[in-house]
Amino acid sequence: MAHPLTDISVLDLDGRSVRLGSLWEGRTAVFVFVRHFGCLFCRQQVADVGAHLDRIRATGADVFVVGNGTVEEARAFCDERHPAMPVLTDPTRRAYCAVGMRRGTGTVLRPSVFLKALRALAAGFRQTRPAGDPLQQGGVVVMGRDGVERYRYVGEYAGEIG
Repeated sequence: MAHPLTDISVLDLDGRSVRLGSLWEGRTAVFVFVRHFGCLFCRQQVADVGAHLDRIRATGADVFVVGNGTVEEARAFCDERHPAMPVLTDPTRRAYCAVGMRRGTGTVLRPSVFLKALRALAAGFRQTRPAGDPLQQGGVVVMGRDGVERYRYVGEYAGEIG
């Protein structure tokens, strides 16, 4: 049976449809699902992954950032942050739902979120207006070149994986 992400399509920065299953054909694909493109935790998360990108690529894996805003919001994120990995967007959040990423008010309104936000601010990361669904949480999914999921992490609350 095919993985739930196999036939889900997202958009690249030019608005072209990209079938997620095509991204792990012949190589391992690491999908970093971010909350939304304006999120300070997501900016921190992408910077943290970027710091390890050479090591990840040395294993034969490619890393893809998946957000859920519009193509324009994804482009603005890239123009500001200049990530060294492809950025895709899933405005329908179908991929998020397919892999069980959490969403809800309880995932953002926690005392721990405010403490993490203070730490992220102190590290130089800034929140901008929501650019996607602010109640959506992120995570990581690693797909092997054979289409078998090797790892899945589902964030429980905002800032948990930032």
